Amino acid sequence: MELIETRTGFAIIFILAIALFFLRKHSYNPFKKTLEKASAGDPTAQYEMGRLYYLGKHIPQNYVQALNWFDTAAKNGNVRAMTALAGMYHAGHGCEQPSPEKTFFWYQSAAATGDFEARVNLAVCYINGIGTEKNEAKGFEVMKAAADEKSPIAQTLTADLYERGVGTEKNDKLALHYYFLASKQGEPMAKRKIKQLQDEAMRRR
Repeated sequence: MELIETRTGFAIIFILAIALFFLRKHSYNPFKKTLEKASAGDPTAQYEMGRLYYLGKHIPQNYVQALNWFDTAAKNGNVRAMTALAGMYHAGHGCEQPSPEKTFFWYQSAAATGDFEARVNLAVCYINGIGTEKNEAKGFEVMKAAADEKSPIAQTLTADLYERGVGTEKNDKLALHYYFLASKQGEPMAKRKIKQLQDEAMRRR
């Protein structure tokens, strides 16, 4: 009887230990440690602080604080922060109103490092005249360059530009070519577009 009680006691302690482990694991709050690193000048931590405030993760959501931390990280050379900052200025989050000029500036800064997301968004800025003079040909050039370096989203959007004849001559064969390149990399939009084009071709027969 004593042995059974002892084993039961061990089982309870073991279960409690597991429960505490998972509780600590899932309740871990990185804010304090990230803030320490960010305050010490770590650009990656500064970017993470921006993310924490932007998402409202572990702390109340605060776009102004997010913008400030992204700005600090961006000025310290963090590329992801540059892209995030551009997105916030475009949406008008954390600032009094949207700023197309700052949107363009930070996408251009990030794009200069080779970042694909920034290059795609920079191309969109040129095509739509966001923060710069509208220049569809330049936008197409920037987008295609990213596509030719195997960015799947850039390949999909380059295909769309060829299909619509935006910034370049309309070319259905090249459009399909870039849709297939993106599809091979698993880009869902390209896959849907290929299916749509195939369905349209079948209906025309």
